[in-house]
Amino acid sequence: MNLAKEDFYCGAFLSFLLNNKIVPALFEERVNSSRKIYDFTTDKGGFRVYVKGSEKPSSESQLKNSSIWNFPFTEKQIDEIKGIESEEKQMYFAFVCGKIPLNKSRIAVIPADILFQCIDIDRSDKYKSQSVKIKLVKGCWDFEVYGTARADRINGLDNTLKVRVKNIDELFSKEVMV
Repeated sequence: MNLAKEDFYCGAFLSFLLNNKIVPALFEERVNSSRKIYDFTTDKGGFRVYVKGSEKPSSESQLKNSSIWNFPFTEKQIDEIKGIESEEKQMYFAFVCGKIPLNKSRIAVIPADILFQCIDIDRSDKYKSQSVKIKLVKGCWDFEVYGTARADRINGLDNTLKVRVKNIDELFSKEVMV
């Protein structure tokens, strides 16, 4: 059996969970093995995660010390996303942002409500390609997220949505009482 590139991205996400001491109690069988959608349960509840990867940034700026990854969605993937929402599970998108060397790669875990602000899920213009862009500036605490349905700048002002770089504990593990 040959491994698809997407299998490596899914493995990176699983490794990301385990390396952050998040051990899912249950991984449910995928309905369709060609889809990179995973259902799992931790002590914080049930989750559905759609995993997508990019092996390298689509642009890098040494001057701004930033990288931008582009994640295009096909029409079929948009239709798939519309059909995978679950009332019983919290929905997230895990974007594996690859970089050379590989240990410089990052994983952006984006809640569904943020993703749906960045792409036109209903595709009012069916022929317009849909994509999400994730920008990371070295030393910043947040990924900057934008896409086809949300510009990164409006009138020169930042319009990106911010998602914590290290948000895995708050998303998937038991809440810590302070």
